[in-house]
Amino acid sequence: MKKLLLACLLLGTSMAVKAQTSFYTLIQGGANLGFANEGYEGAFSGYTVHFIFGKNYNERAFLGLGLGNERLKGTYKTNDPHAANQDKYKYDQNLFPIFLDGRLPFGEFNANSKIGLLANVGYAAKLSAQYDKGMMFKGGFFYLSENPGKTSWTVSASYGYQQLTKNVFMKDFQHQHFNISVGLMLK
Repeated sequence: MKKLLLACLLLGTSMAVKAQTSFYTLIQGGANLGFANEGYEGAFSGYTVHFIFGKNYNERAFLGLGLGNERLKGTYKTNDPHAANQDKYKYDQNLFPIFLDGRLPFGEFNANSKIGLLANVGYAAKLSAQYDKGMMFKGGFFYLSENPGKTSWTVSASYGYQQLTKNVFMKDFQHQHFNISVGLMLK
């Protein structure tokens, strides 16, 4: 955890020192729609709220550091028909992800809108008993509609993977979900 925080601090410092163009702030919220949880029956769904601060590289790329809060709820049980414990359990946990956010526009619809690829990689830290921890990854597409007043809105759709550690069977979840988010980008 200390190494991840140190890397994030170094990234933030390097972005401030090497300011070539403008910075951006992204505030987004959305939904996680769980669809797979390897080794278990059941997947978890919930909400996401993220805050990202980063560097705008001449509108060709965006690289930032994000943090947020996510909530996942659902039920699960083992998918091993020979296991002695066939009970169904509830999962209801928050996540506090700290992550790198990269966005690479590859096309334009007109002068004020772009479409591109996005990727997030990071770690969800355990803050208290109500928070789970684990590595995370998201990858997908985003649409950015820019307004002349420097406030833009964005929509993204992505595939997400989240390692989760809190379960009765003492084996990490390898949770997979779709994420749909809407946000405001301030440049």
